[in-house]
Amino acid sequence: MTTDPATDDQPPGIRTRPSTVTLRDVADAAGVSKASASRALDPRSQYVSPELRARVMETARRLGYRPNASARATTTGATAMVAVLVSDIRDPYNAEIVHGVIEQAGASGLVATFAGTDHAIDDEVRVVRMMRSLRPHAMILTGARSGSTVSRTSLEEELARYTQEGGRVVIAGDDELPFDTAVVPRRRGASALVADLFRLGYRSPALIRPDHDSAAAREWEDGIVETARSLGMRIEYGAVVRAPMSRDGGYDAVRSLVEQRHEGLDVVLAATDAMAIGAMSAMRDAGLSPGTEIGVAGFDDVVGTEDVTPTLTSVDLALARVGAAAVELALTESAADRRRVEFEPRVILRGTTPARHG
Repeated sequence: MTTDPATDDQPPGIRTRPSTVTLRDVADAAGVSKASASRALDPRSQYVSPELRARVMETARRLGYRPNASARATTTGATAMVAVLVSDIRDPYNAEIVHGVIEQAGASGLVATFAGTDHAIDDEVRVVRMMRSLRPHAMILTGARSGSTVSRTSLEEELARYTQEGGRVVIAGDDELPFDTAVVPRRRGASALVADLFRLGYRSPALIRPDHDSAAAREWEDGIVETARSLGMRIEYGAVVRAPMSRDGGYDAVRSLVEQRHEGLDVVLAATDAMAIGAMSAMRDAGLSPGTEIGVAGFDDVVGTEDVTPTLTSVDLALARVGAAAVELALTESAADRRRVEFEPRVILRGTTPARHG
């Protein structure tokens, strides 16, 4: 399922009607009693046939029924709470998603609570176990994660146990795990950025990628490298630098590039805006003028992109809407095993990537 942010101002998941649809409306339309409809819409109920559940859920989807989260929590024993597991609470990328979660959760009668996991799957497993004891209505996981295959399997198993208990799991920002997902395709955004830069005359990019391995980091890098190669752009040996996802990480990465004397580079592409802003500072300290002598582009469009000089080119990932959509998915019944909501990335060209000639 794909949502175009230019034409749809509401989070995806379910279409609403002007008047509120009640459980009685769903029951009548499905031809069952109100009690049967309630059981069919309750994932914890074990006394509903698959056929009846599918019929009632499809009716609810068609009518645009949205159960009251607080009321459902009272009847199911869950708390009216969304538990959000954040890989790095300091990361503006995650903060923007969390902002969307908080707003949509509040509008839906839920309270959001948060726990940080520092990108580590082992920490996420521990936090999921702890959160299960609080019986939240849903868990939303944000940000990239790193760890072994064994750790990833442990996380999936722990989340699966939670869903078997009737909870909902939604992944916001990537699709590494087999649960409902709200995401902006990073590969597509990175590819579009490179294509625009090529059109502006850039031919030799350097990359500052995250120092941890994750699906999000791979998608960003793959989107850049594949498109650059297809257009005949040159990525020099050693021009892909791993760095922490921070301003200091971007600064140190550019210092490293300068020391290696990659003199042919004409644009630096950073995996986050914070890294790109650090890169700009390092360029100035090295006697280079960002935008004039060498282009710079970030990714996510959430950190001061219009407050720096020159203004920073970036890719808008609609992160607040991703967070809101994650809550909508958590509240929406579906017969599908796994749902995926996508928002289109949007390249925003600014002062750090002027057209180059010659």
